[in-house]
Amino acid sequence: MKSPKTDIAVLICIPILATLVTFIFRTNLFISIILFFAIPSAYLASRNPGIFKKSFTFAFLLSIPLSLCIDALAAVNGSWVVPTSVFPFKFFGVATVEVYLYGLLWVLYAVLFYEHFFDKGRKGDRISPHIKSLRYLSAALVLYVCMAFVIDRDLLYIPFFYLVSGICLVIIPLALFLYRYPVFIRRYIILGIYFFFVLFLFEIAAIYAGQWIFPGPDFIGFINLFGFQFPAEELIIWMVAATAALLSYYEFFADDRLA
Repeated sequence: MKSPKTDIAVLICIPILATLVTFIFRTNLFISIILFFAIPSAYLASRNPGIFKKSFTFAFLLSIPLSLCIDALAAVNGSWVVPTSVFPFKFFGVATVEVYLYGLLWVLYAVLFYEHFFDKGRKGDRISPHIKSLRYLSAALVLYVCMAFVIDRDLLYIPFFYLVSGICLVIIPLALFLYRYPVFIRRYIILGIYFFFVLFLFEIAAIYAGQWIFPGPDFIGFINLFGFQFPAEELIIWMVAATAALLSYYEFFADDRLA
C-alpha cells in the first residue's frame, strides 16, 4: 500500500512532467488539460475509489453551469480567450469546449485531492441537501447569459469582468466561509500552496504554447515573471484564491459534514 508521502511525490512530479511535455512539444490545450488534471485525478481516484462518485457529482454540478456562464462572459469581455481549439464549434459562438473540460477537471482534481489528504472521504459519503441551492444559483447564471445572448448582447459586457467576477464569486464567498468556519484556514493554506504550484506551472506552459491569451483592456495591471506576462487578476484570483474558494463551495453545498 502506497504511503501519503508517495502520493505527494507523484502529484508533485506530474505537473512538472506536464510542463516539460507542453514546452517541448507545444501541445494544444486539450492535451495539456489531460496532462495537468485528468492524469492526477485518475491517480487519486485509483488510490481511493470511494471518493470519486461524490467528487465527480459536485464537479459536474458546479463547473459545467458556472463555465457556461463565466467562460462565455470572459470570452465576450476578452478576459481570457482560447484562440484555437481541436473541436469544430464553440458554445454561444465564443467559448471553446476546452474551457469547460478545464473547469470540470480542475474542480474534480481539487476535490479528490482534498478528500484524499484532508477530509478522509470514504465510499458511501452522501451529498449535502444544500446542493439544491447550488443548482438554483447555477441555473440562474446560465439563464441570464442565455437571455442576454438572445435579447441584448450589450448585457454581456461588464467592465473589469475578471476583477468583478473574482470578487463576487471567489474573494467574498471565501472570506465569508473562513470567517464562519475558521477551522478550515490551515488546510486551505496547505492545499492552496500545492494548487498555486500546479496552476502557475500550467499558466506559464499555456502562455508559452499559445493556448490562451488575455486580449481585453480591463485589467488592474499585468505581471511579468520569467518573461511570461499575465493579468494581476490571474495571479491573485485564479492561482492564489480560486481553489480554496471552490472547496468552500464544496464544503458548504456538497459535504454532508456541514449539513
